[in-house]
Amino acid sequence: MTSPGSNDPNDPSGSFNIQSQSSPEALAKFYADTLPTQGWTLRYTDANFTGGVTQYWKKDNTYLSMDIGFDQGQLRIHCQYDRVEAQLAQKLPKDFPLPAQFEMVSAEDTSWEFYIPQDYAGVTSFYTQKLSAMNWKQAPENGAGGQGSCGGTDCGGSTTFPAGAMPTATIDYRNENDLSFTMPDGNVIELTISPHQNGTILYVDLTLNNIASAGLPQDVPIYPGAAVQLITPGTAEFQTNADLKTVENYYIQQLTTAGWSQDGDPINASGSYLQNWAKGDQKITIMLVPSGDNTILNIECSTCNP
Repeated sequence: MTSPGSNDPNDPSGSFNIQSQSSPEALAKFYADTLPTQGWTLRYTDANFTGGVTQYWKKDNTYLSMDIGFDQGQLRIHCQYDRVEAQLAQKLPKDFPLPAQFEMVSAEDTSWEFYIPQDYAGVTSFYTQKLSAMNWKQAPENGAGGQGSCGGTDCGGSTTFPAGAMPTATIDYRNENDLSFTMPDGNVIELTISPHQNGTILYVDLTLNNIASAGLPQDVPIYPGAAVQLITPGTAEFQTNADLKTVENYYIQQLTTAGWSQDGDPINASGSYLQNWAKGDQKITIMLVPSGDNTILNIECSTCNP
């Protein structure tokens, strides 16, 4: 085994490589026979562009892809795993509908991937009807969809492989469908619906526009007139129309009045300002960066769990 992607057993995702002197067919059969005895379920298999096949496995909340093929003439198994963390899965918008038999393959703060064993045209129709009925506003389609999916983990042109290589993948030329909806709270959800054999790969990306979605403490004010630049869970960034010192004094006065205490000395570097604040078990950081006559304001809450 070579090239582990992570040495941390608690990392929810990672990769590693295994080199072998066998053949792609023998390796594919070996894992198809062996992994089920250890509790793994084979979900589907794709021919790939590395001269072999890619097997996709599931065990509890962990998903594993095994790309069996050649790398510079050497037979290699490239393994990529993702463990779906419950706290990240739960950040999917609570009203977001999901078709029957869906599987959440990966989850991050504002993005999720699903495998749905249904035709992608049916999945597209499901979301167009369901989300419109929920009064989510659909953005106009921007031309045709993507260029389709290729089924394997490494998509590319034809390559000459050593003897024993299996047939290369067949590209699925059906266009993916891209849908965008604005939710009632102003946040935007984007769906990429990709065909995959008789099933569908669904990618969900959430763009936060609503300040409340950052989950900041309610007694932390937003500088008057500040324009939102970026919102992520626990963090909000704004552009203000005031100089840095004015914004700094505003937060010192407002947070002190609200019962917050400065946690350590402020840090001033290259004209920027950073100050940690604490109130009970809550902690926030105010960072200010000059931008011409204006100031970029970043509020981060390390203890928030939006």
